[in-house]
Amino acid sequence: MPSTHRHYKITRKELKQPDEFTSFFESAQEFFLSNLRQVIISAVVVVAAAAIFGATYWYERRGDRQAGDQFYTALSALSAKQYKSAEEQFTKLAASEPHRRLGKLAQFYLGCAYLGDNDLVRARDSFVAFVADEHDATFANLALTNLGVIYERMGEYAKAAGAYQQASSLTGPEEVRAQLGVARMMAKQGHSDAAVALYRAFLAAHPFAPQRQEVVESLAMLGASPTAAPAAPPTGNIPVVIPSAPTTTSKH
Repeated sequence: MPSTHRHYKITRKELKQPDEFTSFFESAQEFFLSNLRQVIISAVVVVAAAAIFGATYWYERRGDRQAGDQFYTALSALSAKQYKSAEEQFTKLAASEPHRRLGKLAQFYLGCAYLGDNDLVRARDSFVAFVADEHDATFANLALTNLGVIYERMGEYAKAAGAYQQASSLTGPEEVRAQLGVARMMAKQGHSDAAVALYRAFLAAHPFAPQRQEVVESLAMLGASPTAAPAAPPTGNIPVVIPSAPTTTSKH
């Protein structure tokens, strides 16, 4: 039985035609070889950038660890009231790491160390420098209150009032203390009426504050009561106006 299978005969011309995959591969190879230099340069740039990023990250983390160690060592000295040692360490940290958060906080705690050592001038300068570049309300509140304390100790009551006023406008742990500081500075400057008004406003806003008794005593020293006295009744003949009876119209 004759076979029904038909064989396809490949011609010489078809044998000479390149395979599609082979053509694509050869084109890609040619492109790669012609652009080999650019490819190598690009690869080197990527590797170099990754190396720089890794080195920078490692350097920053290493700097953070070192700054942290220095900061807590100085803070331990401050807690132990070793003020000279704390001053020296905080000074170094603030100078060497001015752009790190711990370096900036070192300026605040340096002021605390000077204040503990009763070095009012240096404490003042440290807190002034800290407040000038501080955006955290909590630490700004603390620093300004400490500035108020320093100015008050130095007898500069107007400056103390200004520092306390700024501190009282910020939400923080010393907000109430700063409010009372403003009233106290008014009294020390001889502005009794202003001091009385501030003390009374404080009692009205904080009726159950722990400082209530202190405020009441301060008012007593100023010759004032905790609340404003009611207005005195008018004296003399008081005209009495008797309303006239309404008129009615009778119906017939």
